Amino acid sequence: MNDFSKNMAIARNNIQRTLIDKASEDAAFRKLLKENPHAALRELLGNDPIPSLTIRVIEEQPGEVTLVLPRNVAEDELPDELLDLASGGTLFMAFLEWPMSNKAKGCPKT
Repeated sequence: MNDFSKNMAIARNNIQRTLIDKASEDAAFRKLLKENPHAALRELLGNDPIPSLTIRVIEEQPGEVTLVLPRNVAEDELPDELLDLASGGTLFMAFLEWPMSNKAKGCPKT
């Protein structure tokens, strides 16, 4: 796995963990996340970092375990939104560090 793939995996894990934590504490946010994941991302982050992707939220049921195998990002073509970030204007570290705080309300100013 190259550095870019590792960084993307870290960013995804941080955002995913923050979404799950908020959904575990806030029933209204949990409902929004299940019904409209992009709106939930906008609420959590202040924007939707990759609006062109389809996001599926699956809620485990009692007696069930769901295993999700992430795609291999290294084999994907980058969506335009990530290409824009790579060309400048936003620090990638903002996406890595910000979700670590459960109390954060918006994207950090850099």
